[in-house]
Amino acid sequence: MVDTSVLLSDPLATTRFAEHEVVLPLVVISELEGKRHHPELGWFAREALRLLDDLRLRHGRLDHPVPIGEHGGTLRVELNHSDPEVLPAGFRTDSNDARILACALNLAAEGNTVTLVTKDMPLRVKAGAVGLAAEEYRAHDVTLSGYSGMSDLDVDQSVVDALYRDSVIDPALFDLAHVGELPCHSGLRLLAGTSSALGRVTPDKQLRLVRGDREAFGLHGRSAEQRVALDLLLDTEVGIVSLGGRAGTGKSALALCAGLEAVMERRQHRKVVVFRPLYAVGGQELGYLPGSESEKMQPWAQAVFDTLGALVSQDVVEEVMDRGMLEVMPLTHIRGRSLHDSFVIVDEAQSLERNVLLTVLSRLGANSRVVLTHDVAQRDNLRVGRHDGVAAVIEKLKGHPLFAHVTLTRSERSPIAALVTEMLEDYAS
Repeated sequence: MVDTSVLLSDPLATTRFAEHEVVLPLVVISELEGKRHHPELGWFAREALRLLDDLRLRHGRLDHPVPIGEHGGTLRVELNHSDPEVLPAGFRTDSNDARILACALNLAAEGNTVTLVTKDMPLRVKAGAVGLAAEEYRAHDVTLSGYSGMSDLDVDQSVVDALYRDSVIDPALFDLAHVGELPCHSGLRLLAGTSSALGRVTPDKQLRLVRGDREAFGLHGRSAEQRVALDLLLDTEVGIVSLGGRAGTGKSALALCAGLEAVMERRQHRKVVVFRPLYAVGGQELGYLPGSESEKMQPWAQAVFDTLGALVSQDVVEEVMDRGMLEVMPLTHIRGRSLHDSFVIVDEAQSLERNVLLTVLSRLGANSRVVLTHDVAQRDNLRVGRHDGVAAVIEKLKGHPLFAHVTLTRSERSPIAALVTEMLEDYAS
């Protein structure tokens, strides 16, 4: 049995269950109908409904199993088995989750082997509470390699000297051919006894020096990871930069300063556009906010202005805003737009589902770049797991000349923030 969250993440999900019988409770169709005009999920709801309509045209009706896929699987829309009496008293509510659970339990009571497949974590927990088998939909998940974008390498002093002297070296000339096996734009700490150098792998598998004195809008990288990140952010040949790391490591500050450097100092883009998902901490909705669009966005936009205010004076902040060079928007406004000549920052990208993230990346127009900042330990969208969303995008894109990723590890916010983050990581592990 498949619920709505699966079809909203993958409209073709019903075709991916091989020889199994796929059952859609009627309430799933109703939920898809309700999402048709959603600014982020509407396209996926319409695609899922379009697939079902194609099956209807081909087979005439959907209340009986119809063949789907290439491995003998079937699909049907379940109109019956909705009696809530099969549920414990506390579950007999008017919610759609209760209807889905009732349908699954009624089918199981007739001797069918039923597994509820959903990306909704609370629904999986509820299914477990009533004794129903439940699985997370993982067709688009990837096996995470733990790629951080950084590696350490012990080398001879001659390698460090050559890199500082020439800025770009061929690793093969120094018996470092294995460096060419790293994904391009990977950062390297070259360690030679008491001396060291920082470099990164270029698309043609050369090793290029990363200078420690580079800055963006007055901001210098403190750690090796930050310096590599800054080098990537200032490289116009890298179209998509992913910055991961726990809270306080400087992801947003680096992205924002690189954007303002590109717009105000180097005139490479017309403006910086920051998109933030409207997910509250804990995944709970805070309700409607009064006022204009800018006033509604103020609680979410304030995080961006807090970061900017900590880096530059208030006069600079006012100048940036007065000249319209910084725009903070909800992600709900991105579909249908083409972002030309913009430095785009997608903040808190860990809360975005894979399909929404791909929608964002597909909006980039001519002369635009995008930076994804994320901390997978702070996901507020309960439908996003550790193995999908931005993590899956990193695994798919790493090694492409247009993409680079760095995981920042050292907290720069405050000793308190570093301590609490470490405690949370220990708690989660």
